[in-house]
Amino acid sequence: MILCDVGNSRMHFLDNGTLLHLGFAEGLKRYRDRSVYFICVNGNMRAKIAEEAPGWVELDGTGVLKSDYRGLGVDRQAVSLAIEEGVVIDAGSALTVDVVRKGVHRGGWIWPGIASFMKAYAGISPKLAVEIDPDVDLSRLPQDTVSAVSFAVLAPVKRLVESCADQLPVTITGGDARFFAPLFPEAVVDELLVFRGMEKMIKEDGC
Repeated sequence: MILCDVGNSRMHFLDNGTLLHLGFAEGLKRYRDRSVYFICVNGNMRAKIAEEAPGWVELDGTGVLKSDYRGLGVDRQAVSLAIEEGVVIDAGSALTVDVVRKGVHRGGWIWPGIASFMKAYAGISPKLAVEIDPDVDLSRLPQDTVSAVSFAVLAPVKRLVESCADQLPVTITGGDARFFAPLFPEAVVDELLVFRGMEKMIKEDGC
């Protein structure tokens, strides 16, 4: 079984246990004639897949995840389905946080991703075009620009997740997970989380 998570900037494949991150053109070229189950948050790529890889099967997760959230993205549905209880931080193009209790999605929120924060700071001033430091000390006020920018991006994530987690376990996934793992030392980092949720969608839908 080949699974694909089509994001806003790349395609992520799980091919017989091997995880691949490919550009859109490369992913379609390599897998267009293969049997692929996919989820997609990118409308342009959905149309491209329908044209170039009509044999691919799209999963929409409808009715699988218990949630009152209106318009919950299929990628967030998948990572939420992958856990029974806890908080999921998905650090991709957007940074999403979702809370699941006893198999029910209770809600969540969305921040810009790390790349968007960095682009925004660089747009203010070249002096703010710095790399985010995942090991910044959040216990004291910053004393340099790199620390100041890093603190401003990471401290709200730590504080708000902790206030909403209420001692629930935290799972971190996504390409920028390394920036957030130091904030939650007890968290599990699981790069395959979205695919575990997709497998559950397939099972529930009887595909």
